[in-house]
Amino acid sequence: MKKNLRTLWLLCFFGTLFLQAHQSLSVTSDSYEDSINSPDNIAIATVGESANSEISQVAGRAPYYLIFDENGDLLKSIKNPAQHRGSSASSGVIELLIKESCKIVIAGQFGNNMQNQLKANNIEYFQREGIASEVLGTFIKINEVKINKLIGHNSHPTSIMMQCLYELPACIQS
Repeated sequence: MKKNLRTLWLLCFFGTLFLQAHQSLSVTSDSYEDSINSPDNIAIATVGESANSEISQVAGRAPYYLIFDENGDLLKSIKNPAQHRGSSASSGVIELLIKESCKIVIAGQFGNNMQNQLKANNIEYFQREGIASEVLGTFIKINEVKINKLIGHNSHPTSIMMQCLYELPACIQS
């Protein structure tokens, strides 16, 4: 039993060190290519090609997709290649979102086929109305607050390691 607990403690200790080293490497990586191919891009279906355009009511047949980085900076405006497709419009949009490394998409409405494909590709979707830049600004602020609440001050790898060390004696005694 003590051997298993010692092994568990060592796994926790080295796992935490690995996590901390991995986070340090990812934080220091700020090459131009990484910023262009950010895995956290946000797409918004719009009726126009500027950030001040109205959000399109239909995701699959929206005239444009605006691609923003996680900070809300407009990276590019793309004419929707699937706008005039029939029932396969959602597949064309999914291809576009994957190509642009979008993990979040915002539109007025999403059809069932589009929703299923987004879920299958781990792309979050949100139904919103309004001006793209305004909705995005509000969306980012709300999500920053949620993330900060989830993260808190105890999620730093060193804090996790210390918590593991403090809880280990209780595990051994029980």
